[in-house]
Amino acid sequence: MKKKYIICIVLVLLASCKNRSIIPKNDFISILTDIYLSRAYFSSEGIYNARWNDTIPYNHHIVARHGYRWEQFDSTVSWYCSRPKKYQDVYETVMVNLNELDKLISQELDPPTELWTGNSAFYLPAESEHDSIAASVLLKGVGSYVISAKIRVYPHDMSLDPRIEMYLWRADTTDYGVRDTLFIVPLRKDGLLYEYRMERTLYPGNEFTHLRGNWLHCSRNDTILQRRAEIKDISVYHIPKRF
Repeated sequence: MKKKYIICIVLVLLASCKNRSIIPKNDFISILTDIYLSRAYFSSEGIYNARWNDTIPYNHHIVARHGYRWEQFDSTVSWYCSRPKKYQDVYETVMVNLNELDKLISQELDPPTELWTGNSAFYLPAESEHDSIAASVLLKGVGSYVISAKIRVYPHDMSLDPRIEMYLWRADTTDYGVRDTLFIVPLRKDGLLYEYRMERTLYPGNEFTHLRGNWLHCSRNDTILQRRAEIKDISVYHIPKRF
């Protein structure tokens, strides 16, 4: 309770009694949350002075960034501090916001993880005359997935439409499972080495469990494919993110 009254005193110091328009409650809460965060930052940097009574220019910037004038904020503070019950509700919401932000800051994200555990390089026809290079990776949940490889397809490679094909997959009652195509990337067929890089973010609610597909997929024809290609530096990284 002591902390609440201290904050209210600070707000009163900010306020004047002029009759100006009142900022909507949710926006006012957001502004106060940002002001307390900025005060904590300046204090941690050793540049906050209590004698400023929260009138440092950055507070004016915060109010303006939310689309309001300082006079509106000033009037809103005065209005709430003359209505203790309504102020109590605002105060509690601001404290909840600050506590939730503090929890997020204190939680350390895992570092990026390499998910590809297969061979990092393949050379065709050494491995296979006919088959594509399959990919299957267990997903780690939400976050960004960065998929990359360096690929060279020679002009005398006999495959049709060489390409990278990747899709999200999860099991169902069929052997095929549920699929959602991520990438279909055509491969150049000129004998030069190119780096191909793809990225996709998975959000909460995603139910897929695997990344699957083929690094050197192609269309079939009536002759032996006689693949002439190479792929190296295969990588599938997972970068955790908060949502």
